[in-house]
Amino acid sequence: MRRRAFLWVAAALASAPPVLGQPGQTYDIVILGGRVIDPETKRDEIANVGIIGRRIARISREPLKGRRTLNARGLVVSPGFVDLHAHGQHDVGQRFQVLDGVTTAIDAESGAMPVAPYFAAFSGKALINFGATASHRCARMKVLTGNLCRGHPAINGDSGIDYKALNMPTTPDQERRIVESLNEEIRAGALGYGLGIEYTPGAGRREIFEIFKSAASLAAPVFVHVRSRPLDPAPGVPIAVVQEVIANAAVTGAPLQIAHIHSTGLRDTPVLVEMVKRARAKGLDITTEAYPYTAGSTMIGSEFFRNGWQERSNISYADLQWPATGERLTKETFDRYRAQQPTSNVIVHMIPPEIVDQVVMDPEISVASDGMAWKTSGEHPRGAGTFSRVLGRYVRERKAPELMSALAKMTIMPAKRMEAISPQLARQGRLQEGADADITVFDPKRIIDRASFEKPMQASVGIQYVLVNGQAVVADGKLVKDVFPGEAIKSRHAAQ
Repeated sequence: MRRRAFLWVAAALASAPPVLGQPGQTYDIVILGGRVIDPETKRDEIANVGIIGRRIARISREPLKGRRTLNARGLVVSPGFVDLHAHGQHDVGQRFQVLDGVTTAIDAESGAMPVAPYFAAFSGKALINFGATASHRCARMKVLTGNLCRGHPAINGDSGIDYKALNMPTTPDQERRIVESLNEEIRAGALGYGLGIEYTPGAGRREIFEIFKSAASLAAPVFVHVRSRPLDPAPGVPIAVVQEVIANAAVTGAPLQIAHIHSTGLRDTPVLVEMVKRARAKGLDITTEAYPYTAGSTMIGSEFFRNGWQERSNISYADLQWPATGERLTKETFDRYRAQQPTSNVIVHMIPPEIVDQVVMDPEISVASDGMAWKTSGEHPRGAGTFSRVLGRYVRERKAPELMSALAKMTIMPAKRMEAISPQLARQGRLQEGADADITVFDPKRIIDRASFEKPMQASVGIQYVLVNGQAVVADGKLVKDVFPGEAIKSRHAAQ
């Protein structure tokens, strides 16, 4: 399986236009005198970057001439950040993300269905590159009730989930049809399989196993939010629900990424991280990601809050925060919001700070925001501040992780996770000649997140320039008006 992935990536690189930089060349854009860092090659030097069209054409210590120059002296020039867990894909969400340095955002956990209108909705309107997996929840709806999702929340604010379908059991024939519906979306451009198993409690273990089998046959990644933690007197229930998906990956060979391992594992997170690392050491293609916050977020009407939620996560009403007002909830306000606004998100304060520190500092766990759609006056701050928070509050203030490692967690690691399913990602996450000119330039002395739980809709500061496909979308720390160079990221199975 890995040899096939290598061949696809090699083919993608071979098909890229040749490096265009020549002596005396005039480049479209030159980024002058920045600290150029490429985590894949470990390059770290003061250099100039010449861009022609959508590609990086030259990186050199020698002077380069450009039609436009961007002064990066004293700044870090990095590959653009790749966020594989971004639900908030619409104009508001993209503005916050690009000001946080993100150049590609993919909704890999929840996904979309059908993906065709999702791609169409962004065509010519995207600040950054975008993509999605095939949604398991929507496939269940289609097969079990005949109802269709409306593509993705990015299109109209609500994907139209039929919650009855999420709780229904399946027959073997229905499971076959669910898998085929997912496969159809991958052939239409979806980037793998998006499974939020906690939110589809009717999905049996056989149903999930069938999806993993299909994923292995297509060498398509499975992105999983694992099963809900059942009430069980035996300790270590988070370990058990992660073991299910690791076992499926082991016996099928399917590529697997486990979403937000720290909000799944809570105090059992060290064991989960060890399990992932031991699986990787045995040759399994398993990865994970996390965001740098002590709170998660989910819809207040979701299955997360079914009976027993306090005991399962060791939290109470006071640990819940309503983003629109900043208030902590009581039983009365919880019941009212759950009844009246079931699709609105609530912040859940439940992750121990030392667990957050562990996953942010671990060089093998990538950074992903899990940013929610901005449907109210505020949601979780991770949709606006994840990447700058890592670079400001951890790299600069706490000196861990070190800068090269942190940037790898934001760039080359997520790009490599996706490059076998989408050759486009083989040209992203890298600051190299011939790579796409998706570039983030930031001030390492100033970069910081400003979004908070009380005021989440605050853009990060310190991101000076962002280029997407060779076009500047952020200049001098501000959004460039009427520029939309973002493109759809599609699977290699899609018709060209």
